[in-house]
Amino acid sequence: MKKHFFLSLFTALCLTTAQAQEQNWTWGGPLDPVQAAFDVKHYTLRLTVSPEEQKIGGSADAVVELVAPTDKIRLNLIDAYKVSGVKVDGRKATYTRATDLLDVQLKKTYQPGQRLTVTVDYAGTPPEAVNPPWQGGFTFTKDGNGKHWIGLSSQNEGAKIFMPCKDHPSDEPDEGVEQFISVPAPYQVAANGLLVSEKKKGNLITYHWKTNYTINNYGINFTVGDFEITRRDYTTVEGNTVPMVIYLLKQNAAKAPELMNILEISLKTQEKYFGEYPFQKEKVGIVETPYLGMEHQTINAYGNKFRFTTVGDAPYDHLLHHELGHEWWGNKVSVKDWADFWIQEGLTTYGDWLFVEEHAGHEAYLRHVKLIAKNIPNRNPIIMRENDVDSDEAYHGEIYSKGAYIMHSLRYMLGDEVFFRTLKKFILDPAYTYKNQVKTADLQEFFTKETGRDIKPFFNLYLRTTEVPEVVIEQKSGNSYTIRIPNINFTLPMEVRIDSGTQRLDLSNKPVEVTSKTAPVVDEKGWYLKNVVAGESTL
Repeated sequence: MKKHFFLSLFTALCLTTAQAQEQNWTWGGPLDPVQAAFDVKHYTLRLTVSPEEQKIGGSADAVVELVAPTDKIRLNLIDAYKVSGVKVDGRKATYTRATDLLDVQLKKTYQPGQRLTVTVDYAGTPPEAVNPPWQGGFTFTKDGNGKHWIGLSSQNEGAKIFMPCKDHPSDEPDEGVEQFISVPAPYQVAANGLLVSEKKKGNLITYHWKTNYTINNYGINFTVGDFEITRRDYTTVEGNTVPMVIYLLKQNAAKAPELMNILEISLKTQEKYFGEYPFQKEKVGIVETPYLGMEHQTINAYGNKFRFTTVGDAPYDHLLHHELGHEWWGNKVSVKDWADFWIQEGLTTYGDWLFVEEHAGHEAYLRHVKLIAKNIPNRNPIIMRENDVDSDEAYHGEIYSKGAYIMHSLRYMLGDEVFFRTLKKFILDPAYTYKNQVKTADLQEFFTKETGRDIKPFFNLYLRTTEVPEVVIEQKSGNSYTIRIPNINFTLPMEVRIDSGTQRLDLSNKPVEVTSKTAPVVDEKGWYLKNVVAGESTL
């Protein structure tokens, strides 16, 4: 999710209302032992959305496969919805409700490898978003023409606010999601994947959307509105054709050509560094939403109000580019525990920085990064705990900026050729993509194996502490200086400028001697977050 306005938004979040406190749903954390017994394979959602009444109702199927013996299936569904019936493989089943939970009693104990389908009929008034997308829910509003416009955001709350599901980041439906969303004519529904059909019955139109890929829970989404749809084919870096589809309110339809051009430039830039668009069997989708944005798979939410800028000579929309970047980091590569959320946000933010380098040049990139460094508070470790972190705990501004800065530093450590080759190789490896979710250790070990350099101490310093290298420069005599970093137990390469030029030195807790008529300047270009105890520094 976009974080360019983090400081002001953080202030807004602190002003929590009573309504917000009542709706403080999270997901993740320790996996419920009952839910650990099964793996979700597929969801089917059949919902009718009533804009006037601001209600939803219908049914949902969860296809699950057992990984341990169990006689119970536990799903998450908030208490705002009344459950009117549950079936298992088409037969009525006994169920009980507890706070935001639905327990389905099976007629026998199922064994590992067996599959079953749980169907839940439910309806109710969905929670209204307090401050979307940070405090999510449904947003029922109207456009400038007085037409209904409905958005859904659930990154912090999880999918249980609109559908029964196993609401834990470690379990994504491997075989995708189908959505049958019915709305009054003439409204349209933009959702994940491919549009299979539109069927009108009476005053209702049912839109059938289907995904071909694994999808995370908060990425499951639909938006309702009176849209103008613009399409254009895009040829990927691998030569495949994928449709770009933009849903804009009719009042903003004239903005579509410019937004489409910006989208294509962003696609090409992301592909250069991270490989082919990950969902080329479906679409590149953008839908205008009544909130700022979110990385819903193949249908990114866009609410930046067409605030276009330029970077170098390239037209640019920072929110569009960021949310698009999540198709690689967040949707193709996704974490199994919110402890590692920085991978999704930090790598996506680094992709934002690379847009600056690609279109404005390397020096502009370095200036951009140095400005950001000044606003990284470094108050919290990025990884506060290795496992069982929930969405509230994981979410703070430094997973964006400091997470990206770690990649910036790693780039200098390894050199451009090795860094970019290794990063692209990681995101193209099936062992770390789609249904194969990742932890920080996976990224760390991959880089170590591919480069021959142990980056664990570097990751430990910057991810698991708030410490930064304390660079100590001491003048021993006239032209003799030593440089050391006493608070690290590994080696960091840094640029050191002396009177005769700039050289790359391996610095550690052992003093390195240099001779210079002027005081050495360490890491002048700002490749690292650090403190310089003596001497000059730009950071």
